[in-house]
Amino acid sequence: PTMATAVLPAPAPLTSSVGLLAMLEESETQIKVHALQKLERVVPDFWAEISESLPDIEALYEDEAFPQRRLAALVASKVYYYLGEYADALVFALGAETLFNVDEGSEYVDTLLAKAIDEYCKQHQQRYEAATGSQEEGGSSTAAEAPIDRRLIDLVDRMVESSLERRAYQMVMGLALEARRTDLIERIILLCDAKPGELEHDASTIKMLEYCFGLFSSAVVPRSFRATLIALLVTIYRGLPAPEYLGLARCLAQAGDAAGVAAILSQLIESESAEARLAAFQISFDLVDNCTQAFLKLVAERTK
Repeated sequence: PTMATAVLPAPAPLTSSVGLLAMLEESETQIKVHALQKLERVVPDFWAEISESLPDIEALYEDEAFPQRRLAALVASKVYYYLGEYADALVFALGAETLFNVDEGSEYVDTLLAKAIDEYCKQHQQRYEAATGSQEEGGSSTAAEAPIDRRLIDLVDRMVESSLERRAYQMVMGLALEARRTDLIERIILLCDAKPGELEHDASTIKMLEYCFGLFSSAVVPRSFRATLIALLVTIYRGLPAPEYLGLARCLAQAGDAAGVAAILSQLIESESAEARLAAFQISFDLVDNCTQAFLKLVAERTK
C-alpha cells in the first residue's frame, strides 16, 4: 500500500509585527534584512506597531554600510503613507529608488506618484519662468535656481517611460505641458507615427499635431507658454517627410507670421498641381474664418 503524503499545516497568520521589529535590534545584518523583507509585506496590517520603530528603520536607511538601505526606505515610506504623512512618505520613496514600483497600481503608489508629479512640475515651471522672464508674481527665484532632486527626476522618468511603453500618451502630454517639457512634447508627437495610440488623436503624428494645435491655442495653456508651443509645432510640421500645408499655415497664423503664411500660399498658387491649388483655397478659407482683417491684409500684401 502507498504511504499517504503528509500534509503540512499552513503557517499561522501573523498577528503582530513585534517579533519582526525585535529582529531589527539584532547585530547580524542578514537578520535585519530578513526582518525588513517581512515587514515590507505586512505594513498595511501593522503600520501602527511598525511606526514605533521608525527611528530604527530610518537609521538603517541612513547607514551607508547597510546593504539594503533602499528596502529600509521603502518600509519607512509605506509607514509614513499610512500615518498620512505624505511628504515624508515621498522623501523615503525617493530613497527607495527602483524598489518603489511605479507600475504597482496600488493606492500607495498612485498617491505618491501624484505628489511626485506635482512637485516635479512645480520645480520645472519655476525654472522655465525664471529662464524666460515670465515668472509669476510671488514666484521664488531661489527655488528656480535650486537643482531638482535627481531621485525625483528618475522616479518621474520611470513613470513616463512606462506610460509611453503602454502608449498612454495623453497622460504624459499633460505632465509635459505642466512641466514645460517641450522636448517630451515633441517626442510624444513623433512617437504617434512609430507607435500609434488607441485614441483618435494619437493614431498618427499628423492627428496628434492637429490635436495639439487645438489644445495649445486654448485657455488651458498659459499665454506665456503658448508662443513656445506653437513655434515647436511649426518646427515639427516643417520637418515632416510629406508637407502638411494646412496645419503649418494654421500654426504660422496663430504665431502672427503673415510672411510665413504668404510664402506657403505663393508656393501653392505657383504650382501646376491641381491638388496644391486646392490646398491654397483651403488655407485661404481657413484664414478668413479664423484671422483678423488686419492679418489677412498683411498676408495678401505679401502673397505673390
